[in-house]
Formats: sequence, structure tokens, C-alpha cells
Amino acid sequence: MEEIQLLEIYNLFGNSRDGPISRSALGKLQEWGLIPQEGVLKCKKGHDLRLSPYSNIDGWMWRCQKVYRGRQRGSCDVKRSIRTGTFFERSQLSMCKIVVFCFMWVRRGGLLRDIWKETKINKRTAVDWSNFCREVVVYSSFQRELEIGGPGTIVEIDESKIGKRKYHRGHRVEGQCVFGGIERGSNKCFIVPVEDRSKETLLPLIKRYIRPGTLIVSDCWKAYRTLNKEGYIHRTVNHSLHFVDPKTGWHTNGIEGLWRHLKVSLSAYNRRKIFFNGYVQRFIFFRWCKANKKDPLLEFFRFAGQLYNPANLTADSEREEFRVGSSETPMILEVEVGSNERECSETDFSTDSSESSQWNPPPAKKRRT
Repeated sequence: MEEIQLLEIYNLFGNSRDGPISRSALGKLQEWGLIPQEGVLKCKKGHDLRLSPYSNIDGWMWRCQKVYRGRQRGSCDVKRSIRTGTFFERSQLSMCKIVVFCFMWVRRGGLLRDIWKETKINKRTAVDWSNFCREVVVYSSFQRELEIGGPGTIVEIDESKIGKRKYHRGHRVEGQCVFGGIERGSNKCFIVPVEDRSKETLLPLIKRYIRPGTLIVSDCWKAYRTLNKEGYIHRTVNHSLHFVDPKTGWHTNGIEGLWRHLKVSLSAYNRRKIFFNGYVQRFIFFRWCKANKKDPLLEFFRFAGQLYNPANLTADSEREEFRVGSSETPMILEVEVGSNERECSETDFSTDSSESSQWNPPPAKKRRT
């Protein structure tokens, strides 16, 4: 799998990094799915919109120049920005800078200090675009099947706390509880941010994301005690005595390894609880790409083109559903993953130091900066 390099992107846009783009660059954006192909969009009268050179920031415009004949002679002459309804909509940044930002967010670990220096954009804009990129990976998680397990399969489940302080020392860390499961053999998994570890919280999630008849292996946490009565085969490991049961051989090393990779992928600083679901989704998105031998950048562009599709009449409502920081319940991810990889960390700029332990959605941002 040959991946796109940053130099190729700069060569593609050439001398038009802050201005109109060339026809070849426009064609590549269409190939990536960020701009619709000709013949997809239509004007209000049903005529096909065609790309035409125009004196604007992008150098192109959708136009309909259909000529009427008969009693009502004239031309349609409808003009429409190539950004309307796309991932580039309502942004004052050049398309080159946005593509470079996405490249560095995907390939370079999302370190915003490096991104805003490379793209020459201000910090606030970089933070906003990082949130917009998370919207795309949130959306990508809904394009795959969510249930795992089934008769004849083994699923390990566990809960963990992300962000707790070691020995209760050091700076204050706002933690987040997560619950997840991983299927042995296929390594399919799901991760759910949760507010607590009670039976009332975890049991509905188990029923929803693990198929009946699955053999579930867990620790001896009391919330799992009734799984045998819920249509599952339940086996336990007493972690206060051993991590691998010497008699039966049962263990939860798979899910413990998943937690380790997740924690390594998260930055130790400038982490906000309201964005934690986005951090988790980004982590699983990259694991899915690596396990399935996909180029993460091309997959990111593909999902961005699907979420911001000007030909989709319900695109606005879908984007609100997947908006990062929404007051809706955090979404669940499922992906087929590999077993030995380390994800890059992500650091955001945040000046808000008084964060509440409750779920408080951030103020709505204008789309776009």
C-alpha cells in the first residue's frame, strides 16, 4: 500500500497554495471524493452543473449555462461555489492548506503545534479544524457493523479509567471511564465512554453490542454476575489472585492490551473530557485502517466526502448528529484491529482550566473558520 506524501500534495497544488487551484488539483480532489464529479449536481431546473474557470479564491465555479429555445428564450446561468456543501464550505483557508492540515492530522499524530506552524494558520483555527476532523472519524464508525461475538466465539470485556493520577499526586487530571470488549481471533472490538461502572450502565451495553450465546470472559466485578442468566456463557478471572487462572487458563490479556494501546495514543496534557469520545474514535479509526491495509488519509477523505456531500439532501441533519461535543450520548465504535501497533498522540490547545466533571457540551462553533 503506497501512501500519499506531503511533498506530493505540495507539488499537486504547485504555486497555488493560497490561490486558485489547477485543473489537475481539482481532478485529484474529485478522485478523493472531496469535490463531486461533473454530472452529479443539478440546478433547480434539473440541468447538470459544469465546472467553469472563475475569478475567485479557488479559480472554479459550478455553472449551468443551459439555453432555452421556444417561447421563453434565455439561459439558466446559475452559479454555485465548488465549496458549497463540501468539507471546504464556509472556510477562508485555501484548499491546499485544508488538505495539508488533514494530512498532518492523520499522518503526523494531530500535534497542533506542528500543524499551525506548517500551514501558517492561527491556533484557534487549528483547534476548530481538529474538531471538524474528529467529526469525520465519528461518522466513519457508523459505516461498520457494531455487534461482535456469537455462538462459538470468545469475547473479553473490561472497564478502565483513563487519566487517573498515579498515587494521587501531580496536577489534577479529569478522568474518563470506558467500557469495551474484544473478540478473540478476529480482534474486533468496541469501546464506550461511560459515566460509571454500575450494572445498570454496563449490562444494556453488553446486550446491545455482544450477540447472545457468546462466551464472555471478565474479572469478578459485581456488574457481570448475572450474565449467565442473560443468554451468555460467563467465565471469570480473579485478578486479586492471578491474571491467568492456573486451573482453567482464562485471562483478559486481550482487552488489557487494548487499554494499553489506547492510553499510549492519548496526550497527557490539554485533554478535555467533552472531546474524549472523539479521541477514542480517532484511535480506533487508525487501528481499523492498519488492520485492513488502508491508507488512513484516503479513507479519511472518503468519509469526509460522504459526510459533506452536496448531493445529499439530508447532509445537514447528519452532520448535526455526528457533531463533536454534541449533547447526545457518546457513540459506539466497532472495528477490526491488529494486535501490535502504537498510535500517535494528539495535543490540542485549550485555555479552559476550570472543567466540570459533568458532561457540558462546548458552545456551538460557526462552520467554518
